[in-house]
Amino acid sequence: MRTLRNSLLSAVAGTFLLFCPTPILGQVSHEPTDLERRHARHFPEKPPALLELAEDADHRPLIIITNSHQFALTAYVVQTEPKSADDSPQTLIYDALTRMGGLLVPIPKGLSHKIGIPHIVGGLVPDAKLVAAVWEDGSTFGPDDLLARISDSRKALADSYDRAIAALQTGLDKNWTVEEYLTAAQQLQPPMPTRMMATIEEARAASEKRIAQVMPGHTIMANMQHAVQRDRSPARVAQLAQILLKNFEQSRNSLRKALGGTT
Repeated sequence: MRTLRNSLLSAVAGTFLLFCPTPILGQVSHEPTDLERRHARHFPEKPPALLELAEDADHRPLIIITNSHQFALTAYVVQTEPKSADDSPQTLIYDALTRMGGLLVPIPKGLSHKIGIPHIVGGLVPDAKLVAAVWEDGSTFGPDDLLARISDSRKALADSYDRAIAALQTGLDKNWTVEEYLTAAQQLQPPMPTRMMATIEEARAASEKRIAQVMPGHTIMANMQHAVQRDRSPARVAQLAQILLKNFEQSRNSLRKALGGTT
């Protein structure tokens, strides 16, 4: 594995990539070769990424993560340490491949990701530190349990894409109506968990995995329901299914490649 609220939250600032204030030039990252993936490393300490705390124009606290590795940063984990007894520590995961946490694209070398820090409104802003990270070439930083949470969510989403792709292909082969796609999407949803989680972190890990499992089915339902409102003709429904199928295949392949490069 080495190489791979309970409180009222403040309004979270929008997330986006920005040019970092350090003199590192933003670079266009290239797809890692098989050789580069084989030479991926685990950084035991001092990862090639920097966490900074800042404020936005409305004085809301922000986390800024800057990537200095030659390959894009695809996921990172931040832990917050509360300064108030009313607050609790949090493990926050941001993953561009599962869209978790609001990280929508990998962070190339020399660029940064900025996002708000969850905290009790009016309370003290918690401290934050970078505790794990995964790069596009398979290099990693952080303990095995946190890296496993990233891999588990990615695998759960890839498996969910497999099921959704099979359903969409069946629908295209059989010329399904909107209603049939909606029924199939509903059947893709996993059952609700029945076991109580022993710890908050265990519950969060289970929640991350479940979100990944429901995402493809929810995407099909949302888009097909929108199609009903606009144009429910067979041609439009088939076109939408084709678009979703292609998108799911691309996302699934990216996840499988990332998981395959992680040992």
